[in-house]
Amino acid sequence: AQVVFSFGANFLETWLSPLPYTRGFVCLREAETKIRGTFVQFEARMSQTASKADEWIPLRPGTEGLVALAIGRLVAEAKGGVIPDAFALIDPLMAASESGVKLETLERIANILVEAHHPLAIPGGAALGQSNGLATAESVLALNAQVGNFGLPGGVFVSPLSPNQGEYH
Repeated sequence: AQVVFSFGANFLETWLSPLPYTRGFVCLREAETKIRGTFVQFEARMSQTASKADEWIPLRPGTEGLVALAIGRLVAEAKGGVIPDAFALIDPLMAASESGVKLETLERIANILVEAHHPLAIPGGAALGQSNGLATAESVLALNAQVGNFGLPGGVFVSPLSPNQGEYH
């Protein structure tokens, strides 16, 4: 990925396995090829991960999914055409008001995604620990679908179901 948006995933400090994620972060800042990826952290607190981001966007806890949907709506509007169902009911101005993130910031961030090659949005940590955690994960996955990064290098890969997760007869 060349652009990474993290919605609460404190991957450099406490999330899942920090050492491999730190190594991945180093690759985002590749010195040999002079390619420096962009990293934006959406998180209520200034974590170690947020401190290493190009930009930390503080927001109200529990609004990470709402912000992801607002960005998705703004990306869809910028690209033109039909707005996907996942973003149809979102009002970016309302999302800005509820999250505490300025609308101008959301518009600027959406433009980063519109212009990005190999963007990736990841949910995690405190964002998924809220009562709306599943909705937040779905919102961030919808944002990934909007930028078309499923099954691509640096993108999202959906794991197949394990044998015990199949349909029951």
